[in-house]
Amino acid sequence: MPTNPPPSVPRLIQRLPEVLANQIAAGEVVERPASVVKELVENSLDAGATRIEVRIEVGGRRLISVADNGCGMIAEQAKLSLERHATSKIASEADLHAIRTLGFRGEALAAIASVAHLELESRVAEEPDGVRLRLTGGSDLHESRTVLSPGTRIAIRHLFFNTPARLKFLRSERTENGHISDMLQRLALARPDVAFKLWINDHQSLDLRAGEDARHLTARLQTLLGQDFVDNCLQFDSHHEQATLSGWLGLPGLHRSNASSIHLYVNGRWIRDKLIIHAVRESYRDLMPRESYPAAVLFLDLPPGDLDVNVHPTKEEVRFHQRDFIHQLVRRTLGETLESMGARTVRSDPSFVTLPPPRSESQPCIPADVPPASVRLPEAVSKPVHWERPTSFVGVRDSGSSWNPRPPQPTTATLQPPPVTPAAAPTPANPTTRIDLGQAIGQIHGTYILAQNTTGMILVDQHAAHERIVYEALKKGFLEQKLPRQMLLVAEMLRFSSSEARIITNQLAAMEKLGVVVEPFGGHDFAVRELPAILAHGSARSLVLDLATELESHGASEALNARLEPILTTMACHGSVRANRRLSLEEMNALLRQIETTFHAGLCGHGRPTYIEWTLKDLEKLFGRR
Repeated sequence: MPTNPPPSVPRLIQRLPEVLANQIAAGEVVERPASVVKELVENSLDAGATRIEVRIEVGGRRLISVADNGCGMIAEQAKLSLERHATSKIASEADLHAIRTLGFRGEALAAIASVAHLELESRVAEEPDGVRLRLTGGSDLHESRTVLSPGTRIAIRHLFFNTPARLKFLRSERTENGHISDMLQRLALARPDVAFKLWINDHQSLDLRAGEDARHLTARLQTLLGQDFVDNCLQFDSHHEQATLSGWLGLPGLHRSNASSIHLYVNGRWIRDKLIIHAVRESYRDLMPRESYPAAVLFLDLPPGDLDVNVHPTKEEVRFHQRDFIHQLVRRTLGETLESMGARTVRSDPSFVTLPPPRSESQPCIPADVPPASVRLPEAVSKPVHWERPTSFVGVRDSGSSWNPRPPQPTTATLQPPPVTPAAAPTPANPTTRIDLGQAIGQIHGTYILAQNTTGMILVDQHAAHERIVYEALKKGFLEQKLPRQMLLVAEMLRFSSSEARIITNQLAAMEKLGVVVEPFGGHDFAVRELPAILAHGSARSLVLDLATELESHGASEALNARLEPILTTMACHGSVRANRRLSLEEMNALLRQIETTFHAGLCGHGRPTYIEWTLKDLEKLFGRR
């Protein structure tokens, strides 16, 4: 039989030894070698450095060295920096609520020194030589004098030498090198005024020169996000009374499978934040597949008192005091920027494919016809933002501008599935730019429309293009509560499986709000009475089943408005002309005219391009005529 455990022995509370306390802190601060690089480089930036050089050996296990030309430290200050909870960044509780530096906790160097061999060399410009300090495992301090240029160099050797449990959890050398490189690039993107170099095993891996013009900034964007992003991004810069938001948005065709290409900076600090990522995805949600993530770089600047940066040991998370304001600010600003792009999709090969022009002043990062020096940098990147004492946030609508997203632009009336009737002369969705898809020449494999205009040749995916047309018409009708319905002369009777019937029954009310009126007819049978007029010629069975399944996947019907875009995309897909559907020239031209006047016509609701254009110069280059 089991016996009762003996009574627990009372344990005395005692103060931890300093070295052990630092090792526990290291467990939070020093996750891997990249964490060490982050802490040391942030200290260099706070010290006013304009040149930072990082050297790594064996994935950071053998050596991590960070040298800078910052303000340096005198001997007493250098020794104090190695003590726990010693910092020059804050001095009072008030300072803790107005952090303007990257580092401030005062425990990084002490924690790192407790799990490695540390050597610190530093010199201020006013002294002829500098100080050198050496520690092993956070103890046995040795001090001497040394000759070096003004600034600081910290070398970390044999990381985790005295904590083998942490050492065995490190990944391969290549993986750790990759984390270090990624971390340094993220820090460098926010500070184009600082030069960065990275050496890995005596090979130069990164060389970013200081400079705040377009050429230097483009080099940093290219290093971090690749040439595709540089060629296919929109620059934006939005100023409000309570916040500044700027950066670059990748075109929808650059979507990724995870959030790794969304880079967020708050007051110059790189962070991870689910709230902002959600707002970013919401801005793109009817422009790319639902499971995808865009590529973007965002710089958000707020009064320091309006956020809390002291919520995470590695300072990679912050807490916003006005979460709803921030979410609406990001979603509204990015949404307006994406609306301005018009039909632009993605430039897969800039030397060959020419994409439709943007519909506003938003420009790609480096326009081909504009000298680089003329590209204005977002203020949040080009220089620090200095805020007055923070004031409380006011309501979003008090900022002096409307916060309602621009409603969809009107489309032509001829949005029925084929047979398509000829459209009237189009009225462009934005009068500043007119999409010219020219005249149809023919159809390729019953799927693509070939057309020519005055500048070249266009290839249109007829299903994707018509899907965008139908989607915008459905969205406009639903938002204005003017979605035309068509009552079927004879109700269409449908029979489903028991599980399908259950889903449809659960979503009858939500479907009716979308113009799909279905009545139970006993058992697993249903009668379709009404459909949106624009979808009346499609398959009622597949529409009802897919729509009910889509609604069911998003939970209760009250989520309809929140998840409107993917639901309408499902409906639009059913109402669009299919591939392998033969069209007459008259029908093709009618479809082209409708595309020209449709909002976001360059992408279908799943984020795929609807058409591609080649200029005559592109064709001449392809055939070697240039």
